[in-house]
Amino acid sequence: MAHLPPSVALSTCETALRQLLTFVLSQKHGLNWLTAVVSADKLVKWQERKEVEAKKRTTRGVATVPPGLLDYAEFHELVDLVNKRWNEVAPALGKKAVTGALLERFDDLRNTVAHSRDLLPFEEDLLAGIAGEIRNRVTLFMSTEAPSGEHFARIEEVVDSFGNRVDGLETLKSSNPCIVCEQVLNVGDVVKFRCRGTDPYGRGIGWNLSIMPNGHGGVDSAIGNDVELTLTVKPEYVSSRSYVLVRMVSDAEFHRWPEGTDGLTLFYYQINPPVPGVTVGA
Repeated sequence: MAHLPPSVALSTCETALRQLLTFVLSQKHGLNWLTAVVSADKLVKWQERKEVEAKKRTTRGVATVPPGLLDYAEFHELVDLVNKRWNEVAPALGKKAVTGALLERFDDLRNTVAHSRDLLPFEEDLLAGIAGEIRNRVTLFMSTEAPSGEHFARIEEVVDSFGNRVDGLETLKSSNPCIVCEQVLNVGDVVKFRCRGTDPYGRGIGWNLSIMPNGHGGVDSAIGNDVELTLTVKPEYVSSRSYVLVRMVSDAEFHRWPEGTDGLTLFYYQINPPVPGVTVGA
């Protein structure tokens, strides 16, 4: 995997741990697993963070915040939960003496970044390396749990400009996980999609964005584990139920789904036509 900037390494490691905890603990404790493994005081604290974040982001034009309370756990809280539930996460993370030490070191480096102190070059390399190992361990485990086995790349998450999000757990369960977005788009609007994916063997990953139902392919594309795709809304995209397809394909001979696809997400929007007599962009 290519070298990750510190901010991306932090997000990558946190995302991997959240997905792993959600998967293994919900398997054991059911849909209400959080109340079974996390104290009521901590859940209240995470709920308060969620409410504060929702207020802040609304003022910045972000319509949606992550719905799960675990999304509001700080990294050290994720590590604490991992340590307490090591028996459940061990199939993915391995020996606590080894991987647990890496997570503690990662947290030390994260504190340096969080307090706006520069990392030395070898510390940036270490941060990226640990994030890459955690991500790959989780990818191998999650792929093993998927019906198609541990051979294919998978989407970790796709998030649009409004905060609408499809995560990796959904992409393992379905070949075309989708989200119906509340936002109404207009011609000329620009929507960005942050895409993250990984391959268990480190093969290259490509992304493509298209829009339906009128079959407008090749709107944008990119190569890499962490990329951004852009949609500029055109008149020909207008529909009461248009959907954006974000497709991921690894550089491999075989793929998870038919037609050479390893991951696919769909975002549904209503796209309004221009007002008669009004020039778009005027």
